Order: sequence, then C-alpha cells, then structure tokens
Amino acid sequence: MTISADDLRRLLATDISDAVLVLVQGHTDVVSATQLESDDYRGALRVISRADLISRAHGAQMSEDQMAEEAAKLDSTVANLGA
Repeated sequence: MTISADDLRRLLATDISDAVLVLVQGHTDVVSATQLESDDYRGALRVISRADLISRAHGAQMSEDQMAEEAAKLDSTVANLGA
C-alpha cells in the first residue's frame, strides 16, 4: 500500500496551513502547496490536500476505520493512475 492511514494522520496533524499529501519518487510527503513548485517536488503527484480530507470527513474527526478506508480509496486511485 502506497497511501496509508499514517500518511493521512500526518496530513491532519501538520501545522502547515496549505498542507498537501504528495507522492514523490515512491514515497509520501506532507508539504505546503507552494513547495510543489520547487525543484524538490517537481513531478510529484498531489494526492489530497488537508482541506479536502477534512471536507470528506464533513469536518468531523475520523475514526481509525474511516482513516483506513479513506487511505485505501486514495491508494486505489493512485494505483489506477499508474504512479
């Protein structure tokens, strides 16, 4: 599994206001949206923003099962893209 519940927990826990979960060179990272424009993240796949993840949960805290389910959905989407 490329995207895990731990990745989503890191995204939700960050203090970065415009945080985005990205996949770059086979691993995930949580960065600011502006960092995506840097050479370090050129070609990175934007998986989901912190704001979008919170919106999917309707602003509520996600349970462990919900976190795992959301991670599985995102992982499947990434796999279907061939990343």
